[in-house]
Amino acid sequence: MNDNGIVFNQIARKIAFDDEHYEMMMSHYHDFICNFGNNTSYYSDLELEKKRAANIRSKAFKKLDKLLVDFDTKFTKNGGKIFWANDADDARKMIYDILSKERVKKILKSKSLTIEEIDLNSYLDLKKIKLIETNIGDFVCEILDERPYNIKNSALHQTTSQVADLYTDKFNIKENCSAKQLTDYTKHLLKDDMDKPDAFISGANFLVSNTGTMVLTENEGNILKSSTYAPIHIIVAGIDKLITSIDDLSVLLPLSSFYEPNKNVSSFYNFINKPIEDGENIQKLYLILINNNRTEVLSKEKQRTILSCVKCGACSTVCPIYNTVGGHAYNNYNPGPVGSIVFPITKGMEEALHLTSLCTSCGRCDEVCPVGIHLKDLFLENRKDLVKENKSLISERNVISHLMKKMSSRKNMDKLTPAFKDMELSFLIKKKWGTKRELPKFAKESFSQYWKNINKIN
Repeated sequence: MNDNGIVFNQIARKIAFDDEHYEMMMSHYHDFICNFGNNTSYYSDLELEKKRAANIRSKAFKKLDKLLVDFDTKFTKNGGKIFWANDADDARKMIYDILSKERVKKILKSKSLTIEEIDLNSYLDLKKIKLIETNIGDFVCEILDERPYNIKNSALHQTTSQVADLYTDKFNIKENCSAKQLTDYTKHLLKDDMDKPDAFISGANFLVSNTGTMVLTENEGNILKSSTYAPIHIIVAGIDKLITSIDDLSVLLPLSSFYEPNKNVSSFYNFINKPIEDGENIQKLYLILINNNRTEVLSKEKQRTILSCVKCGACSTVCPIYNTVGGHAYNNYNPGPVGSIVFPITKGMEEALHLTSLCTSCGRCDEVCPVGIHLKDLFLENRKDLVKENKSLISERNVISHLMKKMSSRKNMDKLTPAFKDMELSFLIKKKWGTKRELPKFAKESFSQYWKNINKIN
């Protein structure tokens, strides 16, 4: 097993039997299911809307080369400047060059999975550029020096009382603050930086090819404020964010925020077409467009649909594995089912081997995905590729080969006594089965033997 797999097992063993953690995750799960049931009433035919969304994304992928050229033309014409980054290293260097040229010493940041993907926080820290989190969840994770726990809610694993204790220790404020008080205090801490930012960096939810528009969704108001006041706005987005037309948003935007609690749309949608002009001052607008192995995913005819993901986090919320082991066990920027499908393709099967097994095939993720991605099937496709590439664990191959020989005929099975079968089963899979569960016991006789004995008696 590789280092990533070892890390996963270490964290998973620690968290999986933590009753408090499991109860917390189940509480989030039940809240989600209630909201899901309430929100379905907003659509007369939700499944039809999912199919429309899937079709929009699929058509965009088929003509992505044209969409990229069209977007580049429109975006540049609107006054923005675009940079094409092949990988994370390219993207980080481009961002640093911009900040160095503009003499930026501190930069505001909104929540963005793509920014997490290129590990910008650590990079800018080494370059002595201060990065300030404006999303409250990310702000809490920064204090804890932890990765985001969930792609939607970064501090999902922290209760209000835990955050209150953290703020008391860190900022010496009064104990037992409420959620509102903690929010207000965070706003107070960020106020000066957000009122006069040197620069702002964000992700983008969608890039509209026919207008050169970048679409950013939020529910805290930090993006709107930061992007309005910042003299420099850098947007980081993957090439998979391209859509054909502004009309497509009428389907995609409501679905992307479908699982927001108690509402069917996000609080704010930001449409950025061109730099903001304030008298003689014109905002500098940059877009870092990243490939970072997305073309590798697109080359997979069946798995490419995973790039349709709108990062709603629904699949993680209902996933029994994610709810059991938590977000930190995955040890990457995209914890949960989606990341477990993408990483084996982009990072290589050997490095992400353990992720291909993180699916029970229960199908819950398929049921809740707002854009109709069949994640269960994509896990199976990755496992097929694993076998084709001969990258599966030697121990697993040997066990399967051994079992196939033993079970090739009833005669072979009946030669072995139940006690021997129990011993062999224990030897083969006890370690994989885990110490918290008991292996099943073989019956004293096979069904064929039982049937013969019954007939003799009769």
